[in-house]
Amino acid sequence: MKRFKIAVFHPKLVVGGGSEVCAVWIIEALKDDYEVSIITSDCLDFGLLNNAYFSNLKVSEVSLIKVSIPNWLKNRFNALRGALLTSFCRKKASEFDLMISTYNAMDFGRRGIQYIVDFSFEDKLRRELDKGLKGSRRLLYMRSPLRWIYLKACERIARSSRKGWSRNITIANSKWTAGIMERSFGARPEVVYHPVPGEYPIVNWEEKENGFICMARMVPEKGIEKAIEILRRLRERGFDLHLHLLGRADDKHYVDYLNSLCKKHSSWLFMEGLVLGKDKLKFITQHKFGISGRPNEPFGIAVAEMVKAGSIVWVPDGGGQREIVGHKDLIYSSIEDAVRKIEKALKDDAMQTSLRGHLNMQSELFSVDKFKLIIQDLVSQFFKDYEIK
Repeated sequence: MKRFKIAVFHPKLVVGGGSEVCAVWIIEALKDDYEVSIITSDCLDFGLLNNAYFSNLKVSEVSLIKVSIPNWLKNRFNALRGALLTSFCRKKASEFDLMISTYNAMDFGRRGIQYIVDFSFEDKLRRELDKGLKGSRRLLYMRSPLRWIYLKACERIARSSRKGWSRNITIANSKWTAGIMERSFGARPEVVYHPVPGEYPIVNWEEKENGFICMARMVPEKGIEKAIEILRRLRERGFDLHLHLLGRADDKHYVDYLNSLCKKHSSWLFMEGLVLGKDKLKFITQHKFGISGRPNEPFGIAVAEMVKAGSIVWVPDGGGQREIVGHKDLIYSSIEDAVRKIEKALKDDAMQTSLRGHLNMQSELFSVDKFKLIIQDLVSQFFKDYEIK
Protein backbone atom coordinates (compact mmCIF):
# COMPACT_ATOMS: atom_id res chain seq x y z
CA MET A 1 0.00 0.00 0.00
CA LYS A 2 1.33 3.43 -0.96
CA ARG A 3 2.53 5.64 1.87
CA PHE A 4 1.54 9.18 1.01
CA LYS A 5 4.20 11.85 1.31
CA ILE A 6 3.34 14.82 3.53
CA ALA A 7 5.28 18.03 4.12
CA VAL A 8 4.56 19.95 7.30
CA PHE A 9 5.62 23.59 7.10
CA HIS A 10 6.42 25.77 10.11
CA PRO A 11 8.58 28.88 9.75
CA LYS A 12 10.62 28.31 12.92
CA LEU A 13 10.39 25.32 15.23
CA VAL A 14 11.80 26.89 18.38
CA VAL A 15 10.63 26.19 21.91
CA GLY A 16 8.51 28.56 23.93
CA GLY A 17 5.50 29.20 21.69
CA GLY A 18 1.99 27.84 21.22
CA SER A 19 1.98 27.21 17.46
CA GLU A 20 5.09 25.03 17.82
CA VAL A 21 3.15 22.67 20.09
CA CYS A 22 0.63 22.12 17.30
CA ALA A 23 3.32 21.59 14.65
CA VAL A 24 5.12 18.99 16.77
CA TRP A 25 1.95 17.09 17.62
CA ILE A 26 0.65 17.16 14.05
CA ILE A 27 3.90 15.47 13.05
CA GLU A 28 3.46 13.01 15.93
CA ALA A 29 -0.07 12.25 14.72
CA LEU A 30 1.05 11.49 11.16
CA LYS A 31 4.56 10.03 11.33
CA ASP A 32 3.51 6.37 11.71
CA ASP A 33 1.19 6.25 8.69
CA TYR A 34 2.84 8.64 6.24
CA GLU A 35 6.24 9.72 4.99
CA VAL A 36 6.54 13.04 6.80
CA SER A 37 8.97 15.85 6.06
CA ILE A 38 9.37 19.10 7.99
CA ILE A 39 9.98 22.31 6.07
CA THR A 40 11.43 25.03 8.29
CA SER A 41 14.03 27.77 8.26
CA ASP A 42 16.09 26.56 11.22
CA CYS A 43 18.02 23.45 12.19
CA LEU A 44 15.97 21.21 14.46
CA ASP A 45 16.94 20.04 17.91
CA PHE A 46 14.64 17.05 18.44
CA GLY A 47 15.90 16.58 21.99
CA LEU A 48 14.95 20.13 22.95
CA LEU A 49 11.57 19.90 21.20
CA ASN A 50 10.78 16.56 22.85
CA ASN A 51 11.75 17.91 26.27
CA ALA A 52 9.64 21.04 25.84
CA TYR A 53 6.56 19.46 24.26
CA PHE A 54 6.64 15.89 25.61
CA SER A 55 6.84 14.45 22.11
CA ASN A 56 8.94 11.54 20.84
CA LEU A 57 10.24 12.67 17.47
CA LYS A 58 13.25 10.87 16.05
CA VAL A 59 15.54 11.80 13.17
CA SER A 60 14.84 8.39 11.62
CA GLU A 61 11.08 9.05 11.50
CA VAL A 62 10.91 12.41 9.71
CA SER A 63 12.94 14.19 7.05
CA LEU A 64 14.14 17.76 7.46
CA ILE A 65 14.02 20.23 4.59
CA LYS A 66 15.80 23.38 5.71
CA VAL A 67 15.05 26.61 3.88
CA SER A 68 18.09 28.83 3.61
CA ILE A 69 17.22 32.32 4.86
CA PRO A 70 19.83 35.13 5.01
CA ASN A 71 20.94 35.94 8.55
CA TRP A 72 19.78 39.56 8.24
CA LEU A 73 16.22 38.31 7.61
CA LYS A 74 15.90 35.87 10.48
CA ASN A 75 14.52 38.30 13.07
CA ARG A 76 13.16 41.15 10.95
CA PHE A 77 11.11 41.84 7.79
CA ASN A 78 8.61 39.11 8.65
CA ALA A 79 6.54 39.59 5.49
CA LEU A 80 9.58 39.24 3.23
CA ARG A 81 10.79 36.19 5.10
CA GLY A 82 7.30 34.70 4.84
CA ALA A 83 7.22 35.41 1.11
CA LEU A 84 10.49 33.55 0.56
CA LEU A 85 9.22 30.60 2.60
CA THR A 86 5.94 30.54 0.68
CA SER A 87 7.78 30.62 -2.63
CA PHE A 88 9.94 27.70 -1.49
CA CYS A 89 6.89 25.65 -0.43
CA ARG A 90 5.16 26.28 -3.75
CA LYS A 91 8.22 24.95 -5.59
CA LYS A 92 8.35 21.88 -3.35
CA ALA A 93 4.62 21.12 -3.44
CA SER A 94 4.81 18.87 -6.51
CA GLU A 95 7.10 16.48 -4.60
CA PHE A 96 4.42 15.73 -1.98
CA ASP A 97 0.89 14.36 -1.88
CA LEU A 98 -0.12 16.86 0.81
CA MET A 99 1.25 20.15 2.10
CA ILE A 100 0.27 21.29 5.60
CA SER A 101 0.92 24.75 7.02
CA THR A 102 0.89 24.73 10.79
CA TYR A 103 1.34 28.50 10.87
CA ASN A 104 -1.54 30.25 9.11
CA ALA A 105 -2.74 30.61 5.54
CA MET A 106 -0.46 29.54 2.72
CA ASP A 107 -0.98 29.28 -1.04
CA PHE A 108 0.79 26.08 -2.04
CA GLY A 109 -0.34 26.38 -5.65
CA ARG A 110 -2.62 23.40 -4.96
CA ARG A 111 -5.08 22.26 -2.31
CA GLY A 112 -3.60 21.57 1.13
CA ILE A 113 -4.36 22.01 4.82
CA GLN A 114 -3.72 25.17 6.85
CA TYR A 115 -3.99 25.80 10.59
CA ILE A 116 -4.89 29.39 11.47
CA VAL A 117 -3.24 30.29 14.79
CA ASP A 118 -3.19 34.11 14.53
CA PHE A 119 -3.70 36.87 11.98
CA SER A 120 -0.14 37.92 11.26
CA PHE A 121 -0.74 36.96 7.60
CA GLU A 122 -3.31 39.75 7.14
CA ASP A 123 -1.96 43.24 7.77
CA LYS A 124 -5.30 44.97 8.41
CA LEU A 125 -6.39 42.38 10.96
CA ARG A 126 -3.00 42.46 12.66
CA ARG A 127 -3.38 46.21 13.26
CA GLU A 128 -6.96 45.85 14.50
CA LEU A 129 -6.31 42.95 16.86
CA ASP A 130 -2.80 43.60 18.20
CA LYS A 131 -3.69 46.65 20.24
CA GLY A 132 -0.65 46.06 22.44
CA LEU A 133 1.83 46.94 19.70
CA LYS A 134 3.85 49.91 20.88
CA GLY A 135 6.73 52.13 19.91
CA SER A 136 8.80 51.21 16.86
CA ARG A 137 6.85 47.99 16.30
CA ARG A 138 3.59 49.92 16.06
CA LEU A 139 5.18 52.34 13.59
CA LEU A 140 6.44 49.44 11.47
CA TYR A 141 2.93 48.04 11.00
CA MET A 142 1.14 51.35 10.40
CA ARG A 143 -0.55 51.89 7.05
CA SER A 144 1.65 53.92 4.74
CA PRO A 145 2.53 54.08 1.02
CA LEU A 146 5.92 52.55 1.81
CA ARG A 147 4.39 49.61 3.69
CA TRP A 148 1.87 49.08 0.86
CA ILE A 149 4.72 48.88 -1.67
CA TYR A 150 6.66 46.52 0.60
CA LEU A 151 3.71 44.15 1.05
CA LYS A 152 2.89 44.17 -2.67
CA ALA A 153 6.51 43.28 -3.44
CA CYS A 154 6.29 40.40 -0.96
CA GLU A 155 3.12 39.13 -2.64
CA ARG A 156 4.91 39.09 -6.00
CA ILE A 157 7.82 37.14 -4.53
CA ALA A 158 5.48 34.62 -2.88
CA ARG A 159 3.19 34.34 -5.91
CA SER A 160 0.48 33.88 -3.31
CA SER A 161 -3.15 34.98 -3.34
CA ARG A 162 -6.22 34.79 -1.15
CA LYS A 163 -7.95 32.78 -3.87
CA GLY A 164 -5.05 30.31 -3.75
CA TRP A 165 -5.07 29.64 -0.03
CA SER A 166 -8.88 29.64 0.07
CA ARG A 167 -8.74 26.24 -1.69
CA ASN A 168 -7.17 24.67 1.39
CA ILE A 169 -8.91 22.78 4.16
CA THR A 170 -8.79 25.31 6.98
CA ILE A 171 -8.70 24.60 10.69
CA ALA A 172 -8.67 27.24 13.43
CA ASN A 173 -7.40 27.17 17.00
CA SER A 174 -10.59 28.63 18.53
CA LYS A 175 -14.17 29.57 17.75
CA TRP A 176 -13.05 33.20 17.99
CA THR A 177 -10.41 32.67 15.30
CA ALA A 178 -12.88 30.73 13.16
CA GLY A 179 -15.43 33.55 13.49
CA ILE A 180 -12.97 36.15 12.23
CA MET A 181 -12.00 33.89 9.32
CA GLU A 182 -15.66 33.59 8.37
CA ARG A 183 -16.43 37.30 8.71
CA SER A 184 -13.26 38.47 6.95
CA PHE A 185 -12.78 35.83 4.27
CA GLY A 186 -15.97 33.77 4.04
CA ALA A 187 -14.09 30.67 5.26
CA ARG A 188 -15.69 28.18 7.63
CA PRO A 189 -12.83 26.46 9.46
CA GLU A 190 -13.14 23.44 11.70
CA VAL A 191 -12.17 24.37 15.25
CA VAL A 192 -9.31 22.28 16.62
CA TYR A 193 -8.03 23.41 20.02
CA HIS A 194 -4.31 23.23 20.73
CA PRO A 195 -3.20 20.11 22.59
CA VAL A 196 -1.73 20.49 26.06
CA PRO A 197 0.83 17.68 26.46
CA GLY A 198 2.54 16.45 29.60
CA GLU A 199 1.66 14.68 32.83
CA TYR A 200 1.00 17.35 35.44
CA PRO A 201 1.94 16.53 39.03
CA ILE A 202 -0.98 16.30 41.44
CA VAL A 203 -0.64 18.84 44.25
CA ASN A 204 -3.29 19.33 46.93
CA TRP A 205 -4.86 22.78 46.80
CA GLU A 206 -3.89 23.52 50.40
CA GLU A 207 -0.23 22.78 49.60
CA LYS A 208 -0.05 25.19 46.65
CA GLU A 209 1.49 28.64 46.99
CA ASN A 210 -0.90 31.56 47.30
CA GLY A 211 0.54 33.10 44.16
CA PHE A 212 -0.06 33.81 40.49
CA ILE A 213 1.66 32.74 37.29
CA CYS A 214 1.69 34.84 34.11
CA MET A 215 3.09 32.85 31.18
CA ALA A 216 3.63 34.53 27.82
CA ARG A 217 6.25 35.40 25.26
CA MET A 218 7.70 38.65 26.52
CA VAL A 219 6.47 41.10 23.89
CA PRO A 220 4.34 44.24 24.42
CA GLU A 221 1.16 42.83 22.86
CA LYS A 222 0.96 40.22 25.66
CA GLY A 223 0.06 42.97 28.15
CA ILE A 224 2.11 41.51 30.99
CA GLU A 225 2.28 44.90 32.71
CA LYS A 226 -1.52 44.76 33.01
CA ALA A 227 -1.27 41.53 35.02
CA ILE A 228 1.35 43.17 37.23
CA GLU A 229 -0.90 46.17 37.88
CA ILE A 230 -3.82 43.90 38.79
CA LEU A 231 -1.68 42.08 41.36
CA ARG A 232 -0.33 45.38 42.71
CA ARG A 233 -3.86 46.63 43.36
CA LEU A 234 -4.87 43.36 45.02
CA ARG A 235 -1.88 43.62 47.33
CA GLU A 236 -2.93 47.19 48.16
CA ARG A 237 -6.23 45.69 49.34
CA GLY A 238 -4.39 43.47 51.80
CA PHE A 239 -3.97 40.20 49.89
CA ASP A 240 -0.57 38.54 50.39
CA LEU A 241 0.01 37.49 46.78
CA HIS A 242 3.03 37.16 44.53
CA LEU A 243 3.48 36.87 40.77
CA HIS A 244 5.96 34.91 38.65
CA LEU A 245 6.61 35.87 35.01
CA LEU A 246 7.45 32.93 32.75
CA GLY A 247 8.20 33.09 29.05
CA ARG A 248 10.59 33.53 26.16
CA ALA A 249 12.31 36.92 25.94
CA ASP A 250 11.37 38.03 22.42
CA ASP A 251 11.66 41.81 22.84
CA LYS A 252 14.73 43.15 24.66
CA HIS A 253 13.29 46.60 25.39
CA TYR A 254 10.10 45.11 26.81
CA VAL A 255 12.04 42.60 28.91
CA ASP A 256 14.17 45.45 30.28
CA TYR A 257 10.95 47.27 31.21
CA LEU A 258 9.57 44.18 32.97
CA ASN A 259 12.86 43.70 34.81
CA SER A 260 12.62 47.28 36.06
CA LEU A 261 9.16 46.51 37.45
CA CYS A 262 10.50 43.35 39.09
CA LYS A 263 13.25 45.41 40.72
CA LYS A 264 10.70 47.96 41.93
CA HIS A 265 8.44 45.24 43.39
CA SER A 266 11.15 42.75 44.31
CA SER A 267 9.31 41.40 47.36
CA TRP A 268 6.48 39.90 45.29
CA LEU A 269 7.26 40.10 41.54
CA PHE A 270 9.71 37.59 40.06
CA MET A 271 11.18 37.15 36.57
CA GLU A 272 11.65 33.43 35.84
CA GLY A 273 12.25 33.61 32.07
CA LEU A 274 11.86 30.56 29.85
CA VAL A 275 11.00 27.45 31.84
CA LEU A 276 10.43 24.23 29.88
CA GLY A 277 9.26 20.64 30.12
CA LYS A 278 8.81 18.98 33.48
CA ASP A 279 10.32 21.97 35.28
CA LYS A 280 7.51 24.17 33.93
CA LEU A 281 4.81 21.67 34.86
CA LYS A 282 6.18 21.37 38.38
CA PHE A 283 6.44 25.14 38.77
CA ILE A 284 2.93 26.04 37.68
CA THR A 285 1.25 23.19 39.61
CA GLN A 286 2.76 24.65 42.78
CA HIS A 287 0.70 27.85 42.40
CA LYS A 288 -3.03 28.36 42.88
CA PHE A 289 -3.71 31.07 40.34
CA GLY A 290 -2.92 32.24 36.83
CA ILE A 291 -3.57 35.38 34.84
CA SER A 292 -3.32 36.62 31.25
CA GLY A 293 -3.02 40.26 30.19
CA ARG A 294 -3.30 39.78 26.42
CA PRO A 295 -6.52 40.98 24.76
CA ASN A 296 -7.59 39.22 21.56
CA GLU A 297 -5.40 36.18 22.16
CA PRO A 298 -6.40 33.77 19.35
CA PHE A 299 -6.08 30.79 21.69
CA GLY A 300 -3.68 31.16 24.61
CA ILE A 301 -1.93 27.86 25.25
CA ALA A 302 -0.35 29.25 28.42
CA VAL A 303 -3.86 29.71 29.83
CA ALA A 304 -4.77 26.14 28.85
CA GLU A 305 -1.58 24.85 30.50
CA MET A 306 -2.37 26.63 33.75
CA VAL A 307 -5.93 25.31 33.64
CA LYS A 308 -4.64 21.77 33.14
CA ALA A 309 -2.26 22.32 36.06
CA GLY A 310 -5.28 22.92 38.30
CA SER A 311 -4.91 26.68 38.64
CA ILE A 312 -7.77 29.17 38.67
CA VAL A 313 -7.04 31.50 35.75
CA TRP A 314 -8.40 34.94 34.82
CA VAL A 315 -8.29 36.24 31.22
CA PRO A 316 -9.28 39.45 29.36
CA ASP A 317 -12.62 39.61 27.59
CA GLY A 318 -11.39 39.03 24.05
CA GLY A 319 -10.07 36.15 21.98
CA GLY A 320 -10.12 32.38 22.22
CA GLN A 321 -8.90 32.28 25.81
CA ARG A 322 -12.50 32.95 26.90
CA GLU A 323 -13.33 29.51 25.50
CA ILE A 324 -10.56 27.97 27.60
CA VAL A 325 -11.87 29.23 30.95
CA GLY A 326 -15.54 29.26 29.88
CA HIS A 327 -16.85 31.15 32.92
CA LYS A 328 -18.02 34.76 33.35
CA ASP A 329 -16.31 35.09 36.75
CA LEU A 330 -12.93 34.33 35.12
CA ILE A 331 -13.23 36.87 32.27
CA TYR A 332 -12.48 40.53 32.96
CA SER A 333 -13.21 43.64 30.91
CA SER A 334 -10.76 46.03 32.61
CA ILE A 335 -8.14 46.18 35.33
CA GLU A 336 -10.81 47.31 37.78
CA ASP A 337 -13.09 44.44 36.78
CA ALA A 338 -10.23 41.95 37.19
CA VAL A 339 -9.45 43.23 40.68
CA ARG A 340 -13.11 43.02 41.64
CA LYS A 341 -13.61 39.46 40.32
CA ILE A 342 -10.35 38.09 41.72
CA GLU A 343 -11.02 39.68 45.13
CA LYS A 344 -14.46 38.06 45.20
CA ALA A 345 -12.94 34.62 44.56
CA LEU A 346 -10.09 35.09 47.03
CA LYS A 347 -12.61 35.79 49.80
CA ASP A 348 -14.83 32.79 49.00
CA ASP A 349 -13.39 29.26 49.43
CA ALA A 350 -16.60 27.65 48.15
CA MET A 351 -16.38 29.73 44.98
CA GLN A 352 -12.78 28.62 44.46
CA THR A 353 -13.83 24.98 44.80
CA SER A 354 -16.59 25.49 42.23
CA LEU A 355 -14.29 27.25 39.77
CA ARG A 356 -11.67 24.51 40.11
CA GLY A 357 -14.27 21.85 39.32
CA HIS A 358 -15.43 23.78 36.28
CA LEU A 359 -11.88 24.28 34.97
CA ASN A 360 -11.04 20.63 35.52
CA MET A 361 -13.80 19.75 33.04
CA GLN A 362 -12.61 22.46 30.64
CA SER A 363 -9.12 20.93 30.61
CA GLU A 364 -10.49 17.86 28.82
CA LEU A 365 -10.95 20.00 25.69
CA PHE A 366 -7.17 20.07 25.21
CA SER A 367 -6.44 16.34 25.15
CA VAL A 368 -3.43 15.29 23.06
CA ASP A 369 -5.17 12.05 22.04
CA LYS A 370 -8.25 13.97 20.87
CA PHE A 371 -6.04 16.36 18.88
CA LYS A 372 -4.18 13.49 17.18
CA LEU A 373 -7.40 11.72 16.21
CA ILE A 374 -8.88 14.87 14.67
CA ILE A 375 -5.71 15.50 12.62
CA GLN A 376 -5.56 11.87 11.50
CA ASP A 377 -9.21 11.96 10.42
CA LEU A 378 -8.73 15.22 8.50
CA VAL A 379 -5.72 13.88 6.61
CA SER A 380 -7.42 10.54 5.95
CA GLN A 381 -10.46 12.32 4.53
CA PHE A 382 -8.20 14.54 2.40
CA PHE A 383 -6.69 11.47 0.75
CA LYS A 384 -10.08 9.82 0.28
CA ASP A 385 -11.23 12.90 -1.60
CA TYR A 386 -7.87 12.95 -3.40
CA GLU A 387 -8.34 9.38 -4.67
CA ILE A 388 -11.92 10.06 -5.79
CA LYS A 389 -10.73 12.97 -7.89
